[in-house]
Amino acid sequence: LDGMQIISPSGQAVSIAARGYFLDRQKFDEHYFGLAQKAGVAILPGTVQEAKLQGTRRVVRLEEQRIDARIVIDASGVAAGIARQEGLEPMRHREDIAWAMEADIELPGLGEERLFQYWIGSISPGWKATFSPAGGDRATLGVFVRGHGQNVQPFFRSFLSRFKAYKSRQYRDMEEMKIFSIRRGGDPIAVLPGEMVADSLMVTGGAAAQSGLAYSMRSGSLCGSVAAQAAAKRDVSRRALSRYVRLWNREFYWQYRMGRASLQTLAGMKDTEIDRLVKGISGKKLISGGSFARKAVFAAAATALSRPRTLLDLAFNLMQG
Repeated sequence: LDGMQIISPSGQAVSIAARGYFLDRQKFDEHYFGLAQKAGVAILPGTVQEAKLQGTRRVVRLEEQRIDARIVIDASGVAAGIARQEGLEPMRHREDIAWAMEADIELPGLGEERLFQYWIGSISPGWKATFSPAGGDRATLGVFVRGHGQNVQPFFRSFLSRFKAYKSRQYRDMEEMKIFSIRRGGDPIAVLPGEMVADSLMVTGGAAAQSGLAYSMRSGSLCGSVAAQAAAKRDVSRRALSRYVRLWNREFYWQYRMGRASLQTLAGMKDTEIDRLVKGISGKKLISGGSFARKAVFAAAATALSRPRTLLDLAFNLMQG
């Protein structure tokens, strides 16, 4: 797609030209499933019941099977069942998980739009409501809500009505739009990683609050590389595995801190304030090249011109951690 559009509560919009893609997750998962099998990975479906430490190894119980492992990596998503069972708290602000409800929808031509759309404000408190064109007649609609528990269906219903009304200008037959599947889950977008390693145990991806597909993949790569080296050296202690934490912090720590601070700032704004901010930055360039720090300063400067208080709120939330 050509970029994204951020839409305020009153319908003010700012467009950002940043090329993006809608992924077919089933094909994506099948692709990596195949790569894993070709690399010699044994894939065993089932539910892990425990991964107890015995000496310098862990015994994993997978229903009827028992696996003796030098290292266990918990990549089980926001539940982080193995890590939490073993006494780790891999998320610093678990209460801030954004609970989500997303639907696959269908309407002639809807999936051919060229921009992702993100609605912000009280329509989906603390994060966003989304429209993602998937090509042809397909798209997805979703809400990601913080601070209102796991049942976000009322927010989804409200957004669905708002979306239909908004798009009725473009599509005369919006009431004919079909919903053919729904998914629910959690997004640790503003949570921050906590404890990521113990003896013979590592945590990565959503289980460690490493939100975002690209970020999770990179984090998993860092985790796997450190695990392989540790296993080869036969030192799978917490100290040896902590190299993964240091590498992750060096690469991502401040990006995640800034992300949390930004969402905390957004969550503290009234709808009228969001309207004024979006109206003020509409038409301005918000993305620059260079390092993460340069990009952050550039975006902050553009935002401050429209709402000077934003920088103070952002700095306060950044200090809170």
